[in-house]
Amino acid sequence: MSLTEENLLVIDEDDKFIADAKRLFDGGLPTGHSIADAVQAVNAGNLRMVILGPSYAKEAALESARSLRHQDPSLISLIVAPEVTANLLRAAMRAGVSDVIEAPLTEEKIEAAINQFSSDVMARPVTSAAPVDTSRGQIVTVMSAKGGSGKTVTATNLAMLLARQEDTSVCLVDADLQFGDVCLVLQLEPKFTVVNAAAELHRLDSQLITSILTEHPSGLKVLAAPLEPAFADDITTAGLLQILELLSTMFDWVVVDTASLLDELLLSLLEKSDQIAMVVDMDLPSVKNAKLALETLRLLKFPTGKVKLILNRSNARARLDDKEIEGALKQQIQARIPSEGIVAASVNEGRPVVESSPKSKVSKGFEEVLELVTGKTAEASSSGGGLFRRN
Repeated sequence: MSLTEENLLVIDEDDKFIADAKRLFDGGLPTGHSIADAVQAVNAGNLRMVILGPSYAKEAALESARSLRHQDPSLISLIVAPEVTANLLRAAMRAGVSDVIEAPLTEEKIEAAINQFSSDVMARPVTSAAPVDTSRGQIVTVMSAKGGSGKTVTATNLAMLLARQEDTSVCLVDADLQFGDVCLVLQLEPKFTVVNAAAELHRLDSQLITSILTEHPSGLKVLAAPLEPAFADDITTAGLLQILELLSTMFDWVVVDTASLLDELLLSLLEKSDQIAMVVDMDLPSVKNAKLALETLRLLKFPTGKVKLILNRSNARARLDDKEIEGALKQQIQARIPSEGIVAASVNEGRPVVESSPKSKVSKGFEEVLELVTGKTAEASSSGGGLFRRN
């Protein structure tokens, strides 16, 4: 790895941080004291990565990082922070920062960052930024606060129904990075996964990501989860959000399946989403977890108006009624999916129930979810071109 002032720069206003950084790589790490130093390097045309010190690890100061990305959209920017918090990560992502590194800055962390964004990040030629497609499809994230609530089945059936609409392109993203089951439920064998997309972030475009997607016979495109749980560590939150942003410029709908874990990744996905489908099962543990999740979102000042409450197994004999659930969650149930044995059979067969049993009651329940998400009846949605096109 060659580190020179031609391709990497560390900047900060703090003299001690800069002095410590200068000692890295036998004193060969280039440094600067201001954004102006970075702008000068960008204008010279050779800067590939800028590392901003702790002075910039504040929401107001992050605007400086945004201005650098405006100077050169291909620039990789990293922030070094005393502590990596959820608020900082969200602010950094909004400013277009590629990743946040926890202090202290070391040679190993710099090398890991370079490897994360591919080994050729330091040597790739300067190219003009490609025109950006400003149109954007809708991102719909399907979540559940408890495993086994029917989240993945809901996501796959919703994506299939969306893909049936005329002139409508749909991508289903499996963001359960450790134990994603989307490809299993659809009986797909992906050659590439989100890990491959994350490894190519520095040059990811519509052509490259299309080659990474797996196509279902219905025409639905799928971005598969990692094949092994350990590979989840190769994907950063910022990286996944960057991938979703690109997909939203390519597809009318991006449906995201998630893990049943209210962590930084899920919170960031929710913030990125246009709509959120929260699946709640007709049992007390599922309702309890959903209540805790919603209360957490409210504490974080999250706009819960984006959350659509979907009751799964709505005809189960659980001695809970809709009013009790709505009262506990302080949220109105907006769609209901009944329980039928054919759902388990459809999962085992690898054919979503809306495909294998389109006239069933449970398929009608998924159509109710479709109507909730699109604002159109299932009949209207499938009858006329253009209802789902991006603005």
